[in-house]
Amino acid sequence: MTATASPTTVAPDVARIEEIVVTATRRNGYIDDIPASISAYGGEDLKAVGVRDTRDLSKLVAGFTAADSGFNTPIYTLRGVGFADSSFANQSTVGVYLDEVALPYPVMTKGPNLDLRRVEVLKGPQGTLYGRNSTGGTINYIANKPTKDFAAGIEATGSSYGRFDTEGFVSGPITDKLRVRLAGSLSESQTGWQTSNTRPDDRLGKISKRAARGIADWDVIEDVSVRLAVSGWIDKSEPQAPYAVDIRPQNPLVPGNASISPRLRDYPLIPNNNSNKVGDWNPDGGFGLNDNFWNATLRPQWNINEDLKLIGLFAYSQVRSDGSALPQGGTDLENIDQFLTGNIRTVSGEVRLEGTIGSSADWLVGVNSNYDEYGIVSEGRGSENSLNFPLFGLTPPLFTPLVLNRGSARGDGQIRSNGAFADASWAFIETLKLTAGVRYSREAQAYSGCTYENADNDSIIPLSTLFTVASLARGGNSIVRAGECGSVDADGNTGLYSDHLKQDNISYRGVLSWTPIKDTLFYGSYTRGFKSGGFPTVFSVDQASLAPVVQERLDAYEVGAKLGLFDNRVQINSAAFYYDYKNKQLLTYFSDPIFGNLQYLQNVPKSRVEGGEITATWLPIKNLNLTALGSYVRTKVIEFVGQTATGDDFDFAGRPFNYAPHLQGSLLANYTFTIDNSLNVSPGVVWTHTGETNSTLEGDPVFKLNEHQIIDLRLGFSAPGQQWQVTAFVRNLTNEFYRASVVNLGDTAFAYAGQPRIVGVTFSYDIR
Repeated sequence: MTATASPTTVAPDVARIEEIVVTATRRNGYIDDIPASISAYGGEDLKAVGVRDTRDLSKLVAGFTAADSGFNTPIYTLRGVGFADSSFANQSTVGVYLDEVALPYPVMTKGPNLDLRRVEVLKGPQGTLYGRNSTGGTINYIANKPTKDFAAGIEATGSSYGRFDTEGFVSGPITDKLRVRLAGSLSESQTGWQTSNTRPDDRLGKISKRAARGIADWDVIEDVSVRLAVSGWIDKSEPQAPYAVDIRPQNPLVPGNASISPRLRDYPLIPNNNSNKVGDWNPDGGFGLNDNFWNATLRPQWNINEDLKLIGLFAYSQVRSDGSALPQGGTDLENIDQFLTGNIRTVSGEVRLEGTIGSSADWLVGVNSNYDEYGIVSEGRGSENSLNFPLFGLTPPLFTPLVLNRGSARGDGQIRSNGAFADASWAFIETLKLTAGVRYSREAQAYSGCTYENADNDSIIPLSTLFTVASLARGGNSIVRAGECGSVDADGNTGLYSDHLKQDNISYRGVLSWTPIKDTLFYGSYTRGFKSGGFPTVFSVDQASLAPVVQERLDAYEVGAKLGLFDNRVQINSAAFYYDYKNKQLLTYFSDPIFGNLQYLQNVPKSRVEGGEITATWLPIKNLNLTALGSYVRTKVIEFVGQTATGDDFDFAGRPFNYAPHLQGSLLANYTFTIDNSLNVSPGVVWTHTGETNSTLEGDPVFKLNEHQIIDLRLGFSAPGQQWQVTAFVRNLTNEFYRASVVNLGDTAFAYAGQPRIVGVTFSYDIR
């Protein structure tokens, strides 16, 4: 399996790597003729290796990682460029798209992959073509489209822990001008895959997911067509629970561990845990997700003539979390559990004009506009948190916490952005091509937020009293009551924090490519990209912690080669890159005199990234496909002074980025042979290596993410025309243990483990 060949089909008599047409640069082109680092895989390839959603792409894309923020929001990193923010409304440095429509918030991308034709991953800044927030790169999913003839199919998978997945589609014409495709999926498991560290018979991790998509293609008149797509998903699964690795009291007023709950003091920490299945959670927490997403897209297209077309792209998206309950802390205490209510709505529109000039040049120009609106309430429950010293929730005789039982952080924002862009390629001689692009973007954000005591907080001393004390201590005169904002401003008074952020930028790129002979391409590029600034939604006593970070800028220099060798039986794609990084955005910590270490956002003034990557595909004999891919990334902070997760001042100069392993690689093999011309047999293997990294910028060993290797096996049987197919698979064959992320909140540092070994069987049947 490779970016240019499918492992699931029988190769022709002469083994050659199949060329894939991609639209990653918003033009149709063969992947190995495009002067950029691109990975592309078909929908069947994704299923074969168990890529269920974006977080699984690290199996196939060197340099890509995904981590758990602990707040129901994934963290994506590509070539070391990522944004480890835990806010529901954070915007990633890696842009994710569905048929060119942005899913600008990572929480929108958690839904299952459904009825996909392929995925295309572009590495490096993509702001000129895709706009804001793609300094790391872009991931563009392409859905299967309606067919001119009737087709249908169904797939069912049974796997470990009682999980059952099914997916199906039906497609075909309604009239001679209207075609429709409907697809849906269901995932269920009534047996949780996790076991409690303190209650071995207690389980968590049940699965309950739904997804659906409908696409209609309408040929209005001869040269005018309209595509309408509506898709969505619902996730009511149980979230993963972490396990506690260290005690780090949040209370800043009492030294050492004297302030922590006696139950936490006696808790059996497992810093050397080696079981992917073990975590822990409050047995009375009622943990479960209640998330949903839907999107509607309208894409009109007018083919003005053979060389000119006008395309529109208009979309509405919404994601909601209605009281999702998240276990945190990694113990059986109510120490820092989170209950999330959030709503994000986005509206976007783009109009572009595309054209060609003979066979030597093509171009496009366009304008786009976006409006986002969000509201978030993150409720923390911590009756056994050290802030309650010496009376915790279970301490006799009152059995009521001293200060903190329920408190919430809220954030509301609006983002308006507009842009204009142009891109063109010109083959000024037969072997040399110049590509250039530019985009001007302007954005305005409005934000308001604060922290407050919930009305149902039943502590002995109201949490709001501490906000009052903080106000008086800083020269203010605020008297705070439950439900009122308690965050303190520069004058010492409490209230709702409000601010605006306006920014604009010009992204651009230039690429020179040389094709000296057939199937050989060399290129060099320079690109400047930006990620928007933004506001955090975090628990805050000091309003200064709610101040925004400014936009970050990345200047990328890259050289690469794409070589087709031995009559296209070998394909080698390689690239080397250097990034000059200004104002990298980072979620870090500061020490509050009352509430201890709290999170906030900062800019890292100067840093850099350098590295290289290679993908090699070899078809040594008919139907045998071998692929090796790897990346080396070295990241370094040049200038930044801040605080560590323990609240200590620290000069981070010289430190590597968090969530950025130096080495990643994969080896993939697939072979298909036929028995008696009536049965295809396809064994396959995937080996994945991920190097060591850390969840913190300071490299605290408690937050180490260990190096690990994962082996997946599969064995498929299919009819010669692949009308039916049965595949048995094992994922994480050796049950390798690894940490996906480590987080510090409340009184503990806690880790999220990777997935355990999964065994299953898939059956699919197509009607064509």
